Amino acid sequence: MNGNKKNILRQKAASVAKVLQFAGPFLSYRLFGKTVPVLAGYKITHRCNLRCTHCPYWLRSGPEPTFEEVLDTMHRLRSMGARIIIFEGGEPLLWRDGNRGIKDVVWAARELFPCVCLTTNGTLSWQGLPLDRLWVSLDGPPYIHDRVRGKGTYSRVMRNLQQAPKSRPYVSTTISTENADSIPKLVGLLLGVVDGITLQFYYPYDGLPDSLFLPHAERAMLLDQLMMMKRLGYPIMNSFASLEELKRETWSCEAGLLANAEPDGTVLHGCYLKNRGPSECSMCGFAAHNEMTLAFRGNLESIIAGMKVFFGNSYARSFSGETD
Repeated sequence: MNGNKKNILRQKAASVAKVLQFAGPFLSYRLFGKTVPVLAGYKITHRCNLRCTHCPYWLRSGPEPTFEEVLDTMHRLRSMGARIIIFEGGEPLLWRDGNRGIKDVVWAARELFPCVCLTTNGTLSWQGLPLDRLWVSLDGPPYIHDRVRGKGTYSRVMRNLQQAPKSRPYVSTTISTENADSIPKLVGLLLGVVDGITLQFYYPYDGLPDSLFLPHAERAMLLDQLMMMKRLGYPIMNSFASLEELKRETWSCEAGLLANAEPDGTVLHGCYLKNRGPSECSMCGFAAHNEMTLAFRGNLESIIAGMKVFFGNSYARSFSGETD
C-alpha cells in the first residue's frame, strides 16, 4: 500500500471517529430521552466593527475574557457534553489578549471539540483559521446588505469570499422585513460563490411590536419560494423538513441540546435566549436549533443536512450511501 492510500485511510478513520463522537448523545436521547448540550455557542466578545440594525449584541459592553478565561469556558462547555462549538460575537475575529488572537483560540478548541466553527460579518480576513465550518453573514444584494450592516460592507464581504481557499465558507442570512423580498435574489447571486446558505429569521429580542419581525403568513410564502429554489439546485442547506416546520407559528426545539457562553464566562444550558431576551417560541426563527432537534428525533433528511453543514458533503454522502 503506497503512502497516498495510507493517508486516505487515516483520513477516513479520523472522519469516522469524529462522527462516532455524536453517537452517544444521539442514542442517549433516542433511548432514554436524555439531552446533553451537543451544540455550544460561545460569544467570545460583544465588541463589533459594525452596527447592524437587527443585532442587539454590539450594544452590550463589558471586558473581554483573557486567553486563560477562554480556555476555562471551553473546558466547562466540553465537560457539559458539547461536541460542536461555534464562536460568535459581536465579531469574534476582533478578540485579542495581548499577542494572542482568535487563531490561538481555535487551535485550543480543536483539542477539545470534534467540530469547531465560527460566524463572522465577513469584513475582516478569516484566512488561515483551522475551522471545520465558517459562516459569513450576508443579508441581501448590495443595496440591502449595506442598509442593514453599513455602507460598503457588501463589497468587502464579497472581496473576502473571493479570496477564500478552495473549501468555500457558508453564508448565514437573517431574514427580516428589511430584506425578505430580496432573499431569492441573494440566493441566486451566491450560486457558485459559496458552498451553502443557511437561513434563519429575525427574533424580536424586546418583544412585539417590532418593525423588523416578519409575520408568519409572509414567512410561509417566502419559505415556499425558497423550497422551490432548493429543489432547482440552489445551495440552501436547511432541510425541506425544517423549512416546512418554520412555516408553523410554533415549531419544535429541544432546548436541552444547546449550551451558551457569554464573554464574562457565564455558561447556561438550554434556550439560546437565556439571559439574552424573553423567550417566546411563537416568534422564534433560530432554524439551526429546529434542524438539530429534527435530527435527534431521527429525521434522516435533517441528519444528512447536519452532516453536510458541520462535516462536509463527503460525510453526508458516505452516510446516505451516495457516491461521487
